Amino acid sequence: MAVMRLLYSFFLLLLASFPTPAADPDWTAQAAHNGRMAAEGLARSNRTMHAWLKLSDPVTGLLPRTETNPNWVVRDSAADLYPFMVLASYFTEPYLYRTTMHQILRQEMLLTRRVGNLSDDLQPGGRGFVRPEVVIDEVIFGSSEYMKDGLLPITELLGETPWYHRMRDIANDMVAYSPYRWNGAALPAQTAEINGNALQVLARMTWKTRDPRYLEQLIHIADFYFLHQLPVTNYLPAHEWDIKADQPKRGVFVFSDHGNEIVGGLTEAFVLVKSLRPEKAKQWETPLRRLLDRVLETGRNKDGVWVHSVDVATGKVVDARHAHCWGYMFNAIYTGYLMTGEQRYRQAVQDAMDSVARNTNYLFDEQGAGRKWGADAYSDSIEGALVLLNRIPHKPLEQALDEAVKKFYSRQRDNGIIESWYGDGNFIRTAMMYAFFKSQGTFLSPYDERVELGAVPDSNSLSLLIRAAAPWQGVLRFDIPRHREHWNMARNYPRLNEWPEWFTVESGRAYQVAIDDAPPKTFFGFELRNGLPLTVGGGEQKRIRVTALAASNR
Repeated sequence: MAVMRLLYSFFLLLLASFPTPAADPDWTAQAAHNGRMAAEGLARSNRTMHAWLKLSDPVTGLLPRTETNPNWVVRDSAADLYPFMVLASYFTEPYLYRTTMHQILRQEMLLTRRVGNLSDDLQPGGRGFVRPEVVIDEVIFGSSEYMKDGLLPITELLGETPWYHRMRDIANDMVAYSPYRWNGAALPAQTAEINGNALQVLARMTWKTRDPRYLEQLIHIADFYFLHQLPVTNYLPAHEWDIKADQPKRGVFVFSDHGNEIVGGLTEAFVLVKSLRPEKAKQWETPLRRLLDRVLETGRNKDGVWVHSVDVATGKVVDARHAHCWGYMFNAIYTGYLMTGEQRYRQAVQDAMDSVARNTNYLFDEQGAGRKWGADAYSDSIEGALVLLNRIPHKPLEQALDEAVKKFYSRQRDNGIIESWYGDGNFIRTAMMYAFFKSQGTFLSPYDERVELGAVPDSNSLSLLIRAAAPWQGVLRFDIPRHREHWNMARNYPRLNEWPEWFTVESGRAYQVAIDDAPPKTFFGFELRNGLPLTVGGGEQKRIRVTALAASNR
């Protein structure tokens, strides 16, 4: 391991010694920086994946919750660790993706399904389930987290895989086994978090399949909030609602993780019905506006960034610590802007981005608490920024993000482990998401950590720089409009656990590709999707510019 680290350091030094071409020095310098950061993110992700594979149970093949807790815990091991090892393997070691990662899925399906297709926590060594009896609330919670935090991101990025079909089976049974009833139909839970998870999954499954069962269940859950609960709670969702007593059980709203999911879920539901059931959207629009107005009114600190929680009855702040996943709630606010055209919603997002760029405590540290964040808090903050940067370019925030990511990367130990718990999977997720930001969705196949790929966008063009410390031959691959092709969505609205689309190629569109000083060639998108063949010598670099041609030039 030490030898490999020394070799890798040598390769980085070699790459850093490359001269920058005289032509277009500004973009090549930026592309070189982006390539270094992207390559580091992918390499670190690969090392974390291997470190955790070494900790898998030799009998079941499943992954532990932590280094000291060997149980496969659905809401943790399955939701936050395993899925991002799947993605790391897909982009850095496809053989592992095709073998080990599919085998883990097989074992998960074989051993952990307990209520229909819903999963429960499993002990290692073939000793059976953690809980002797079924606790349906725990099963629903774990399965909803597995879908929302794990299976949705895989599908966002890779499309229809065995993990998508696993999610579809779980979604079917989450509806079938929902333990609560309201207005004659099922509700998955009494909590805002689980119902928010369900809405996000049901919205995306409805987009993809147009299955009316998903749509009807989504409408039922959203009706419960828009038409029943929110008018009672002054348009702040209660953290927990007592279905039997029909009143709040925990009368706070949590703007941070484990609570804010309901606002994202309700805005996703609104986007969906505005397209598929416009009459229902008209019924929901006023409650949606009141919800968004109320969270903006009560939940922001002096910098325009979310506090942790407020009392739903009074709107008074209960916990003034800022929410490290500050960007997640602003996904919903920006979506509200897209759906209503209200400029003040967009301005609220812009104001928060301005504040975070000025005060990097929102990216680096827990403000006023006197203690450093864990890596998971870095993940949430960085990813929230990336999703918003995808919609509102903001150079100061991008620069602050670079500094945050350097601190984030430094948390990894020499053995690849970050903090010895399932949140290490989120390190993989964030490092890869940031890497794709720096490469604008492009990647090289086959992967080689000694080869860097950085990108700089410019209007309808993309400039790419490949720098190789060792000879490399393969293809340059491009992203596609995944919201449409993987989900069949009418609009690419910001959403929790999406993988932002940067530079995408349309199958029928023409693109001009110029490589170094060679005459440019024209390709159609379907050709670029198959990969652009390239060869780069060791110690060499290659400049590529891809320009989407206007219709008149096709």
